[in-house]
Amino acid sequence: MKKNIYTVQLSIDFHIINNLSGIDRFDAEWAGIERRERLQTLKELKSIATVHSVGASTRIEGSKMTDNEVHQFIFNNLKTEKLVARDQQEVLGYFTALDIISGSYQDIEITENSLKHLHNILMKFSDKDQWHKGNYKKHSNSVEATNPDGSKIVLFNTTPPGIETEDAMRALVNWYNADTETPAIIKSALFVYDFLSIHPFQDGNGRLSRLLGTLLLLKHGYSWIQYVSFEHEIENRKTDYYRILMDCQQKRPGEDITSWMLFFLNCLGSIQINLRKKLEVQKSENQLSPRNKMIYTFVENHPGCKSGEIAQKLNIPLPTVKKILADMVAGNFLGKYGTGAGTNYTTEKLTVIKTDVAQKFTEEIESKEYILANRYAFIAIKKIILHPKFQWQEPREWADVLFDQNLELSIICTTNKGEIRAQQYCLEMFDTGYYYRPVFSLNTPIHLPLSVWSREPFDNEFPIRVLLQLTCNEPELKFDTTLVMDTSLE
Repeated sequence: MKKNIYTVQLSIDFHIINNLSGIDRFDAEWAGIERRERLQTLKELKSIATVHSVGASTRIEGSKMTDNEVHQFIFNNLKTEKLVARDQQEVLGYFTALDIISGSYQDIEITENSLKHLHNILMKFSDKDQWHKGNYKKHSNSVEATNPDGSKIVLFNTTPPGIETEDAMRALVNWYNADTETPAIIKSALFVYDFLSIHPFQDGNGRLSRLLGTLLLLKHGYSWIQYVSFEHEIENRKTDYYRILMDCQQKRPGEDITSWMLFFLNCLGSIQINLRKKLEVQKSENQLSPRNKMIYTFVENHPGCKSGEIAQKLNIPLPTVKKILADMVAGNFLGKYGTGAGTNYTTEKLTVIKTDVAQKFTEEIESKEYILANRYAFIAIKKIILHPKFQWQEPREWADVLFDQNLELSIICTTNKGEIRAQQYCLEMFDTGYYYRPVFSLNTPIHLPLSVWSREPFDNEFPIRVLLQLTCNEPELKFDTTLVMDTSLE
């Protein structure tokens, strides 16, 4: 179902509904989680998330500072008059704005003056931005890409400066405050998207948009957002982030932003999973002795390190380090890789991911079974290719047949305890009308087991047997179907 919201269109489909449901289920649990967790644990998570957010958001715009450098910089009380490097100026500006949002979000109204004030804070320490900070742009700032030969190409034209930008921002803020029907997360994602499309300030729009995303979510009661980094998730998906934004914005006005909405929601779902993992890690770390915790932290910051390096850097006898490492590997706190002199350690399990694995279904092969060995294993279905077994010329010809066939992909997951969880996807729903060939690239892959579970499966539910099966409501199958997947089954 396609719906007009503000100046854009949005297809409300099962993907969006499922993503919203998953986010809200976690949100409903959060109050209980927050009560159970120690205050110190939450403070540590917030500190880590702050570093990740500041580092990631400034790196997206070109900063070279690592998270370790950001941590050292913002928590060592460096005096502002020493800020000569532009990267440091941008980091301190972002940190200051994020800190104000975190502490005062309830009092920050969504008004043009508030946005200008936040922009002023964001650019406060940047020497080259003093002339425009806190004011709307005076010059065009179209988004451009640089070709290998140095020439530039316009990816999309932002709103022209002057009265058009002022009118666009006034309309966006007025819509946001007046709309009481659109779900809060949808409103927040749309606000961020339109803000980026307008690009109201001369510089700093990307950074401010990410700050606004956090502000809007906090104001709507999603308090868990401050304990995990939304910006870090976007940095990890930077290519998709820019591609999806550009694809939507090039069709302005009246564009369909479904792909952007799915990206935004999927990022939120992913960071909720990361937050659960971080809470589990913190709980495990609290069970460790001070020395064990020191070794764990070193390995976390130096994945692939060896026992000798740990002993030398932490000034702990090598035999003691080896015994502690053996105990922590046995207790599943660490992963051990390699043999002999090549033995190294990490806090994360290393997996081998196979990309673009093709599985074809026909009348002879209607199902395929996979085994997910542990919580690091997954299947991500990212493309569906239909092979019509009939002649067609116009897209509506194969689309009509697909509708009549009611072709479905059934996913049945069975845990090692015999619990069954299932999900059905009608392949017709992937045809949005924009496809001229029966090849559907999924902006949000079907991720197994997460797309079938309302939470991440527990370790004791593995191995999980996954059955992929193609069904239709007619005796003769008129399409062969290929699923293109990324997999890691170990």
